[in-house]
Amino acid sequence: MKSDRVLSSLIRIHRKRICRLKREIAPYHYVGTMHLIVFYLRRHPGASQEDIAAFHFLDKTSVARDARRLEEMGHIRREIDPENRRQYRLFLTPEGTEFLKILDGFHDGFAEQISQGFTEEEWKTLSLLLERVEANCCDRAEEEKKEI
Repeated sequence: MKSDRVLSSLIRIHRKRICRLKREIAPYHYVGTMHLIVFYLRRHPGASQEDIAAFHFLDKTSVARDARRLEEMGHIRREIDPENRRQYRLFLTPEGTEFLKILDGFHDGFAEQISQGFTEEEWKTLSLLLERVEANCCDRAEEEKKEI
């Protein structure tokens, strides 16, 4: 099948990135999805745990547990949503914002490594192609959600 090699490569790249990321952030007691929460909150301050879970296709319970850990560490603060008192709005603290520098450094280094040997034009083409693959994937995932 034509997609086997592509999917296999994407899976392996993702696994290598995750394994390295886990090693890099382990000394800071970051586990599970904690880094995804911090990344999401940088661009979406005040987001709910449900927003984060839906965006990353994560279990709501895992996001709630990791958000609580991040709050205990002082990296985020949770506020009860005034429009829905059963829901929290999440915000980065200065400590959480500072930790983003560590995550950004890791991602910059990984991006530098995987882009070696590519021209700028090749990298742009690859980026566009992968965005199309992601859109196809997300479109299908949304259709499947509606069927449930």
